[in-house]
This record gives sequence, C-alpha cells and structure tokens, in this order.
Amino acid sequence: MTTVEVPVDDRWLASAGMNATEAQHEFRLILAAKLFELHRLTLGQAAEMAGLPVWNFMEALSRLGVSVINLTDEQLAHEFRQA
Repeated sequence: MTTVEVPVDDRWLASAGMNATEAQHEFRLILAAKLFELHRLTLGQAAEMAGLPVWNFMEALSRLGVSVINLTDEQLAHEFRQA
C-alpha cells in the first residue's frame, strides 16, 4: 500500500476543530467520495479507501451531496434498455 502525505497547517486544523487523526479520516473520506464521483473508483473501492463499510460510505456520500447512483449517461441508457 502506498501512503501519500499532505502537509496541513495546524492553524487550519484548529479552525476546523479537528485534530490530525480526524483530519486524516476526513481527507480519506472526501478523496474517496470525489474519486467515486469522477468514476475513478467503484462504490466498493471507494468505501474501502475511506475505511468504511459500503452502507456507511453510502450514508457519508449523502451527507457530502454525492449521488450514490453514479452511472454515466451511456450506462444509464443501457440500464433502461435492459429494464
């Protein structure tokens, strides 16, 4: 597994009311949600990246305003043709 470090000024953490551990969790969740939204990760992959069970990750997506239904127009058209 690769680890990526992101420097964060302590003042930013303090103003956000977070400690380093909370920020790490929040950053992983936000990154996973964005990569899911951009179709770079599947729902399961993104949930794993966020360190959450899929159901909890789906709830977190809702809180972040990211749709759980993440199909491209082509995929959506295919689903309608199959229905």
